[in-house]
Parts: sequence; C-alpha cells; structure tokens
Amino acid sequence: MSKFNEYAQKLNQIAQAAFAEYRRAEGAYKKAEEQRKKYPQRRSFVDAEYATKAARAEADFLEAREAMKAAQRTFESHKSEIAALRKELAAALEDHYAVDPAALDGATLELLKSGVLKASEYNKLMSKAQSDGNYTMARMIAKYAGDAAAERGEKYGQNDEQARALRGISYTANQNNGDAYLETFDVMSDCYSRCCRNPGLIQHWDALVAPDVEAF
Repeated sequence: MSKFNEYAQKLNQIAQAAFAEYRRAEGAYKKAEEQRKKYPQRRSFVDAEYATKAARAEADFLEAREAMKAAQRTFESHKSEIAALRKELAAALEDHYAVDPAALDGATLELLKSGVLKASEYNKLMSKAQSDGNYTMARMIAKYAGDAAAERGEKYGQNDEQARALRGISYTANQNNGDAYLETFDVMSDCYSRCCRNPGLIQHWDALVAPDVEAF
C-alpha cells in the first residue's frame, strides 16, 4: 500500500455511494412493480377500496420508475468525478516522480560517465536507487544503461548478453514514473463503467477491485 492509496480508496467510495443509491432505487422500483401487479388498473367496475389501491400502486410505480432512471443517470454523472480524481492522481504522481537536482549523487554520476560499469554494476546501482526512493538517480542510471546497451549492441550485436541485460535495466525507468498507478486506476474506472452498463455486475464490484485497492 503506497502513499497514493487514498486515490483508489476515493474511487471505491464514489462507486459504493453510486451503487447504494442505485440499489435503493432498484428496491423501491421492484416493490412498486409488485404492488402494481397486485392491484392492476381495470376497466371493469371495482369497489372504491380497490380503485384507490390500484391508483396508488400506479402512481408509486411511475414515481419509482423515474427514480430508477435518475439513479442510472447518476452513474454517468459520477464518471466526471472519477475523471477529476484521475487528474489529481496524475498531478500528484508527476510531482512525486519529478527530477530533483538535490537528489543527484555526484560520485555515482562520475561512475556512469566513465563507461567502465558492467551490467551487473548498473543493476546494483539501480536497485539501490529504487530502494532509496531516489527516482532521479534511477532515471539517470536507466539513461546511461540504455546508452551503454546501444553501444554494446552496435559492437557485438543486439543479442549480446551484456547488451540485453543493459536494455533490461534501462527499461526499469518505466517503473519510476508512476504509470503503473494510473494503469491500475484506469482498470478500476473501466470496471465502474462496466457496472454502469450492466448493473448486474455491481454485486461483484468488491471482488473485482479489492485486490487493486489493497495493492495500490
């Protein structure tokens, strides 16, 4: 669970609130529908008590049907709230993973510039930068590893073991920009959209997103 878990929690809260509203409207609609079937309006003569109950049942049904439509529209309105939350997350990630000059390690930079490092040494430096949460140095190491991989590949072929290892280290830069959080957020958002299109999926919401919320 990361410092960004609050965004997954907020998305879950938005969805749960929308689902609760829909279920209340759905329950009222089903109840009104049952009463309407129990007291259908008839053209033939009926006593005053039945006529009153039938009229009440019809009015309640029409009101519940409109409430259901309103609840379904609410699903769509919450999508804009989720989109705004995503923008907040993207801004927070950009700020968190932004390059920080104060985080530069001069001694390590000199080693990177020297060109004498082996893939295993790049890997060791990358592991330390990531464990320290130094995303600036992680990106620098990835950049130099990528350059070394290109140079090694031109010299010994792209399938050279060292070249492949260096490319692998360079690719880890993708893990130091927060994209994984946005991808998970988008998966949860898509799940919400599917529930909007098919309310029968609402009962599976917790099972579908709980692992993502926990791991976010």
